[in-house]
Amino acid sequence: MRVGLTGRHVEVTPTLRRLVDRRLSKLDRIFGDVLVSGQIVLSREKGRCVVELVVHTRGDHMLPGTGRGAAWGPALTAAVGKVTQQGKKIKGKWQQRKRRAKPAGAELARRRATAARAAPPRARR
Repeated sequence: MRVGLTGRHVEVTPTLRRLVDRRLSKLDRIFGDVLVSGQIVLSREKGRCVVELVVHTRGDHMLPGTGRGAAWGPALTAAVGKVTQQGKKIKGKWQQRKRRAKPAGAELARRRATAARAAPPRARR
C-alpha cells in the first residue's frame, strides 16, 4: 500500500512516521492486497492532535476516518479503528456476494422442464 503522510503545522519526525507505519500495519493484516493507497494528514488544533486518514481500496471505495486525542497514539488508534470498521463491513459484503457461475447444463435442464410443464399434453395416435 502506498502511504502519503502530510503534516500541517507539525514536523513529521522519523519517530512519528514509525508510529503511523505500525498502526497502519493492522490494516494491512486485515485487508491484505485489497488496499491500494492511504493518505494521512496530521495536524494540531487547540492543543489536540488530529489525524485524518483516507484509505483507497479496490473497487474505488474510499474509507475515511478522523481521530482526535491528547497524543498522536490515541488519535491514530481512533482513526484506524473507524477505517477498520468500515472496511470489515465492505469486506463482508464482498465475501457474501456469490461469485460462482451456474453450470450451463443446469440452466438448460431447468428451461426444458419449465417448457414441458407449460405445454399441453399431446394426443396419442
